[in-house]
Amino acid sequence: MSDIRKLGQSWIFSWFFGFSNIPTDEDCCIYMKSVLCCAKGDGVLSQAEKDWAIGFCASWGVADWVIKELKAYEADEDLKEVIARSPQVSIAQRDLLLTAIRACAADGEIHEKEKAKLKEMAFIIGVEEEIVDQLEQLHKEELALRQKRIQLLYPEKSPY
Repeated sequence: MSDIRKLGQSWIFSWFFGFSNIPTDEDCCIYMKSVLCCAKGDGVLSQAEKDWAIGFCASWGVADWVIKELKAYEADEDLKEVIARSPQVSIAQRDLLLTAIRACAADGEIHEKEKAKLKEMAFIIGVEEEIVDQLEQLHKEELALRQKRIQLLYPEKSPY
């Protein structure tokens, strides 16, 4: 791995998650497969959901094989079994849930069956349902703040 890639990984994991160490590519892959399983909670993994999840994972500087595997992933596995493959993923708990919420919402809504899958994930990893509700609210607030930031920075139009 190049020093530049490692620098980018260190920054993004510190900024987004508060990590002082970089997770393994294997853990990142399992983490995102768990997220994709939630996003398919309504029976459909939309292209927007998959693109969001893979794009976010790619921003972490993971190995090419992780992205290739996620692109081919159908998200039909049992969520509990996927999470069980990595003790680190179940320790991630709340950030795993927030990432799953973001992916589920990437197509414009969180379907009721996706919400049920998110609650299943929360149960599996030991997070109370009220925390899931708080994370959903946080996601809405982040979206509004993102929109406010973009509008403030580029009131006319984006330069790109």
